[in-house]
Amino acid sequence: MVLSIMIALASPADAELSKDWRWCAGKDNVPIELVIKSCTLVIKSAREPAEHLATAFYNRATAHRIQGWYDRAIHDYDEAIRLDPEYALAYNDRGTAYSRKAQPRRAIQDYDRAIRLDPAMAFAFSNRGNAYASRGELDRAMQDYDEAIRLDPSHASAFNNRGYAHRSKGDLKRALQDFDQAIRLVPGYALALKNRGLVLTIAGEHERAIRDFDQLIRLEARNATAWTARCVARALAGRLTPALADCNEALRLHPGSPDAFEARGFVHLKLGQPDRAVADYDAALRVDPKSPRSLYGRGLAKQRGDVTEREVDLIAVKPITSDVAAEFARVDERP
Repeated sequence: MVLSIMIALASPADAELSKDWRWCAGKDNVPIELVIKSCTLVIKSAREPAEHLATAFYNRATAHRIQGWYDRAIHDYDEAIRLDPEYALAYNDRGTAYSRKAQPRRAIQDYDRAIRLDPAMAFAFSNRGNAYASRGELDRAMQDYDEAIRLDPSHASAFNNRGYAHRSKGDLKRALQDFDQAIRLVPGYALALKNRGLVLTIAGEHERAIRDFDQLIRLEARNATAWTARCVARALAGRLTPALADCNEALRLHPGSPDAFEARGFVHLKLGQPDRAVADYDAALRVDPKSPRSLYGRGLAKQRGDVTEREVDLIAVKPITSDVAAEFARVDERP
């Protein structure tokens, strides 16, 4: 993996930078492993002033974070902040590492500090919004997304994040507006394409959803989630043979995926193949035994011919509560 960290180093002009400094800053398209090694050499040299060392720790932390080594990243962000207590970007990025570790409270504390140090840092507001959203505090999250967009109207991820919050609140119209804007700003924005496609699926606009998933698959051909999503949209549109092929491809890419098994079970239900549907829902439930949607779908499948097509379609587009799932789990208990 190649890393380009766009950091203005507090050191001599680029032409005079040592090789270690250049590579620590991610210049020359060096691999991320070399970024880490070079920053380590800079840190161990003991020749740099505190503000330069803070930058080296920050760069190494960012490389660790991108690699998914969040504890190492947090340690290095700690050092960067110790050396430079006004380092707003380090607070923001440490908050992101805490978010990746599912520690939203600590993440919010860091985003708060970053925002106090730099009130114009739009992405810190968006990141804090994500942390609030992960705690189910959608109204506070949306306030932060609004502020991020006010500060930077070209902030595509803030539009995407706000769209997801609208979707979570059940406001599909506003969700689509935000996903549309995110994609206008970044036409190849894979996450926004996925999110818009899912909302269009829920809204019954299956052909539009399929077009979004088509584009997503062109961008990320090995994304099993994209194949699963198109499988469901095609099934709802009545295109059952290609839907089945999509679910099979999702399972080839991600064997054992409960979402793909669940989607394929849905396709088998629509094809009038309840035994195959039950087998797929069973496979999904072995991974996620409490999945409301799989319990509901398997319950419908075991009723054989006693369900309507509308009831089947509700599996894909209607939120299934645990109570409904429990009711259909009881269907399984019948001889």
